[in-house]
Amino acid sequence: MKNKILLKQIILVTDGESNGLKNPINSINPIVKSGITISVVGILDENSSESTLLEMQQIAQFGKEVFESTDLDNLNSTIYTTTQKSIYNTLNSVINHELKSLMNKDIKDINPNSREKVINMMEDLSDTLDLKTIILLDTSKSMKFKIQEAKKSIVNLLHILKSRKGKNNIGVVIFPYKDNDYKLICDFTDDINIIKNNLKKIDIGGLTPTAEALEGAFRIIEFNEVENNYRKRMDL
Repeated sequence: MKNKILLKQIILVTDGESNGLKNPINSINPIVKSGITISVVGILDENSSESTLLEMQQIAQFGKEVFESTDLDNLNSTIYTTTQKSIYNTLNSVINHELKSLMNKDIKDINPNSREKVINMMEDLSDTLDLKTIILLDTSKSMKFKIQEAKKSIVNLLHILKSRKGKNNIGVVIFPYKDNDYKLICDFTDDINIIKNNLKKIDIGGLTPTAEALEGAFRIIEFNEVENNYRKRMDL
């Protein structure tokens, strides 16, 4: 592992099922092929439907990362836990690839003493891995009474990540935005005050165009394509 490891990820924070023009599952393959993973934090309660839960699980499954369901009270810790699991999974994948090329083995196949050393190395690397993350935040009508806690959770994530040695570049995309599918409200930064100030600009309302927002987040994180961050269409 001669090169610095960079984890590029999208963390989708939502409480509902997509009702945009596209199916979000169909938007995922090009994102994952580019090396970006998609995790999902689902804010669920007793009124959440089975189809909502299934869609969230499938987005994370096809996005090659983590699905965590939570109630509003535990949103703060869940967003952090999801980020940490994503880091671990990425390191596990990278190290398994290295072991395969060198020894034709997975971590689980090596002897216990060597496995312990690898796990310790992964723990050390998790602190130095660079992050390029978009928090993709649902701001549809159903989030009206949840958005304040979601904002606090994003800011708290930045506070916790500050203790890491690796670089933390976090951007925030909301969906929808007025008459548009999504908007980048905060470009990549590790400055907590910038994040806080930009989170104040959020308005709540509209539907849940999850697929369109995922495609927009992909273009921003992969190509730095700001494009006014509205609904410029792209067939993926």
